[in-house]
Amino acid sequence: MSRENEEIARRYTEAVSARRVPEELLAPDFRIENVITAVTDRTYHGTEGVRQWIADFFDVLEDGASYEARPIASGDDFVVASNRIAGRGAASGMPVDLRFYGVAWIRDGKMVRAVGYPTRREAFAAVELED
Repeated sequence: MSRENEEIARRYTEAVSARRVPEELLAPDFRIENVITAVTDRTYHGTEGVRQWIADFFDVLEDGASYEARPIASGDDFVVASNRIAGRGAASGMPVDLRFYGVAWIRDGKMVRAVGYPTRREAFAAVELED
């Protein structure tokens, strides 16, 4: 696995967990594409897009909701991670446990694209890895 890319992904995860946009890690044309979920299926662009993604996911949850991304594979220009957003609904108090897989593509030390997938197989296929 690519240690440098995993470190970038780790720092991104820490920032999002703290509800902070890690501008220093993002390429100017960065975008997030989501799996279709009950929360959102939008595509988000740039640092403002990351800010909106954080709001879309976490504003509907109580304070203390967590975001985790555990790298499971990486290469010269990508990291595949198992992701989890967990907490309780702000209005309902009901438990929320959203799990998905993500691929972050990295170029010149900056994240250029992140895509969420419902399955590990789809995430691995996106970077031409066998599951």
